[in-house]
Amino acid sequence: MLSDNHPQDRGREIADIITPWNYQFDFKINRSFTLENYPLTAYIYIQNFFNRKNVQQVYWRTGTTEDDGSYYNPDLRELVAELRGEEFFTLYQFINIDHRQEYEWAQGGDLFGRPREIRFGLQIGF
Repeated sequence: MLSDNHPQDRGREIADIITPWNYQFDFKINRSFTLENYPLTAYIYIQNFFNRKNVQQVYWRTGTTEDDGSYYNPDLRELVAELRGEEFFTLYQFINIDHRQEYEWAQGGDLFGRPREIRFGLQIGF
């Protein structure tokens, strides 16, 4: 269990990290008809209909999606603040935590599953 009293001790073993349950509702409607002896099917397909933000991965140091653990090394934080200033942490929070850019570059993916996706299509049979 993570300790709120000792932030620097928040590291966990990767095997101990469990992502929350995911729920996704996909929806598809078809309508078939013929046009000059060609069978046609028009459809609309909606993935993640309710647009849930499903957690797929977590930061391994903290086991959450809100914190990558970089702020909990007091020596490093003090050094960075001295060299770059406190505004660095605001920018870091915006780019790497809120928009997960560093995780995407380092891990090749995202912490969250895909948002709602709507597809329209027409299938033609021969």
